[in-house]
Amino acid sequence: MEIYRAVADIEGKKPSAIALGFFDGVHVGHTALIEKCVSFARKNGLSADIFTFRTHPKNILKGEMLIPRLMPESEKLLIISQLGINRVFDFDYSDDFHKMPPDFFARTLLKDVFSAEEVFCGFNFHFGADAAGDPEVLKELGRSYGFNTQVLDPVYVSDHIVSSSLIRRCVNSGDVEPAARLLGRDFFLTGVVKRGRGIGRVFNFPTANFTPDSDITLPPYGVYVTETLADGKLYPSVTNVGVSPTIKDFTSIRVETHLLDLDLPLYGKEIKVLFKKMLREERFFDTEDALIRQITADAEAARQFFQ
Repeated sequence: MEIYRAVADIEGKKPSAIALGFFDGVHVGHTALIEKCVSFARKNGLSADIFTFRTHPKNILKGEMLIPRLMPESEKLLIISQLGINRVFDFDYSDDFHKMPPDFFARTLLKDVFSAEEVFCGFNFHFGADAAGDPEVLKELGRSYGFNTQVLDPVYVSDHIVSSSLIRRCVNSGDVEPAARLLGRDFFLTGVVKRGRGIGRVFNFPTANFTPDSDITLPPYGVYVTETLADGKLYPSVTNVGVSPTIKDFTSIRVETHLLDLDLPLYGKEIKVLFKKMLREERFFDTEDALIRQITADAEAARQFFQ
């Protein structure tokens, strides 16, 4: 898959079928749109492309992080590549886009730069200055500039319209199971394992610890049944997200994952923690013995989940 970061980087003209959107989380609605685009491109000899932004436009416009990501940019691009996309136009959102009239977007970008012949968007897609363009506007502009527009109807899961905002609300509430159904995969966090004080090992519960990215959606502080991907293998695990109030070991949010009945050397390695179920909220314990008893119970609950 080819990735272009700016118009000046694009090499050659390739007639395309192109899907439009931010694609945060690449949830089941996004997947349906992308698969529709890829299928059309294959049948019609076109390049299957995506136009997206590296940072959510609302964060750029407000100058602060209002909408956290559901996954790192690298993971988003990896999933998109696995869906069969040929090219991704992954641009920075700037004043050029903020001020761009819908007509200019359709004519100059979609037709002249991306060589679009078939355009795919969601039912709630908006574009151009002041978000003045919508799917009906895009259809009309396409008729003027020589491309057709296909609009994906809402995708439902359990009577809910799938959206990135709904998934963020689920994750923020600890409802990782419905979030997984909306995403089409488990919600996950990734990071490079850092060496800590070894408190978990003293308790006979060694953990792999990392600090999550500051712009990623986080579940509530608490303990979760998880699976941990390390060195290409998945391991049953139990994970705490929070600040370890009993030990007072961390000054910032950490993800601490304990591989069940296994101790692997993971320092310096990137791991991915997939969230299966919330067990409890993080809380303070009066004694270390009370904490150890609770950790033991959490690990047993995780084992029961996998059995």
